[in-house]
Amino acid sequence: MEEALRTRRVQTDIFYNGVDANIYISDTLSDFQYDDSTEESDSISITIGDADGKWSGAWIPYKGDKISAGIKLEDWEGEGIDQGFYCGEFIVDSFRLSGPPQKVVIEGVSSPVNLDFKETTRTQTWEKVTIHQIAAEIAARYGLALVYDTGQEITLEREEQNGETDSRYLQELCNKYGMGIKVYLSQIIIWSYEEYEAQEPVAVIEREAVRKWEYKGSVQGTYTGARVSYTDPKKGKKVEAFIGREGRVLTVNEKAESVADAERIGKNALRNANRKEVTMELTLFPNEPIPAACTVRLAGFDKMDGIYFVTQASHRVSRKEYSIRLSLYQISADTDIAGQASEERPSASCYTVVKGDTLWDLAETFYQDNTKYTLIYEANREKIEAEAKRHGKNDSGGGYWIYPGTELTIPGGAK
Repeated sequence: MEEALRTRRVQTDIFYNGVDANIYISDTLSDFQYDDSTEESDSISITIGDADGKWSGAWIPYKGDKISAGIKLEDWEGEGIDQGFYCGEFIVDSFRLSGPPQKVVIEGVSSPVNLDFKETTRTQTWEKVTIHQIAAEIAARYGLALVYDTGQEITLEREEQNGETDSRYLQELCNKYGMGIKVYLSQIIIWSYEEYEAQEPVAVIEREAVRKWEYKGSVQGTYTGARVSYTDPKKGKKVEAFIGREGRVLTVNEKAESVADAERIGKNALRNANRKEVTMELTLFPNEPIPAACTVRLAGFDKMDGIYFVTQASHRVSRKEYSIRLSLYQISADTDIAGQASEERPSASCYTVVKGDTLWDLAETFYQDNTKYTLIYEANREKIEAEAKRHGKNDSGGGYWIYPGTELTIPGGAK
């Protein structure tokens, strides 16, 4: 393998503000790093020697300069067999000059050329809108294409952006509903973690193909359930929904529109919290590039073998070598525990009756179907009848009479 590595050659392919920069920096570039990430913008870092002072003079970088970057792999699979990949388009975010010896470090991020996406705050309200529609509107605002790579069409009755940048707002909205988001090649790309985690691995990584590795496991363990507290937007009453099973329970305070919406939010919060329980950092002998937002299978690591999701792929080219570092988290067999447990347990949430409530109205709130009031009544028959008698009634009239302060169990399966 070492012999094969000596025959291969790697070089960067960089255009700066549309100008081919390779002929100017090929002899002075000492380090190049490209980070392909699922949790933040892709980024690059370029370190260049500046003995003649050009980068501190006529070539001094400016924030917003455009960089196009790629990596060329020559004689990679044999003499005359080249490979390579395009890293993307970036804007200069910061730079540092230092010395002696004098050098410049230029850092760029993958982002729309219009910096308002990340810097200008906005307040806006949408009514009866899908996340897909919100993302499309924001993308169009900056001349970006939208790739909505998920089958989830989530409709929201009312959604508000309160003094946040479009970048931060869309990131938080996607995270709340279990979606990933990144900007790449003038596109906003949105996907579902649940769907991507279920895809077949793009590669099998054997232990002998790894230079260095580090495995981390949380000593606290995963959350077994999530409790979501929210205020019913129609009645202004506090409602609590539960997902999963009792044990180590995650408390979530998020705006929700219904029990079904709260359960969806709770499920995603549970998945997000448990996602980093087991992580791996691998430095590979470079072969086929592995992108972020895909799954790989680890083999030869004994108990650490399994399916992992790639959160970041970092490519580094220096004068001495080319290396690839992957950041991974293990996809547990219990990744979907929230949804599974919701079907197994007899209740999905609890609710305390207030003045003016009827089972008919509660069924509309929890199930969007008031004819399902009998589900609530049957699950709470003894309690409802006991309260009716305590208030001087012979019976509740099949749930017609309910009283403030009564704690009701809402059966699972609310949609």
